[in-house]
Amino acid sequence: MNKIKVISFRLIGLVLIISTILNIRNQYLTLKEAEKKNNELVMKVENMAKLKQKMIKQIEYATSSAFVEQQQRQLLGLGSENDFWLELGEEKKLNYYNETREEIEVPNYQQWLSLFTQ
Repeated sequence: MNKIKVISFRLIGLVLIISTILNIRNQYLTLKEAEKKNNELVMKVENMAKLKQKMIKQIEYATSSAFVEQQQRQLLGLGSENDFWLELGEEKKLNYYNETREEIEVPNYQQWLSLFTQ
């Protein structure tokens, strides 16, 4: 009976030791994988910060008057680098047409004729 108890305790102890070693190994591998992902995310954050700074500079340049003038010259062909632009006030629109409304009255018989012939 003592031999069976000793063998069973040793077997239980061996199973516990093996499961503990496997658990430690799995935790180590999980930690290494998490560290690797963490490093990748840190790199992505750094790259995004650089990209953000670059985009902020591009936005500042795109909203500047120098960029607008360059686009006017380049895309619209308006002037050269040595030209100056004058910003004038609103122009007064002149109306050359008379604002008379002519109403042509259609006789009753033409109204009846168009009503029944259509």
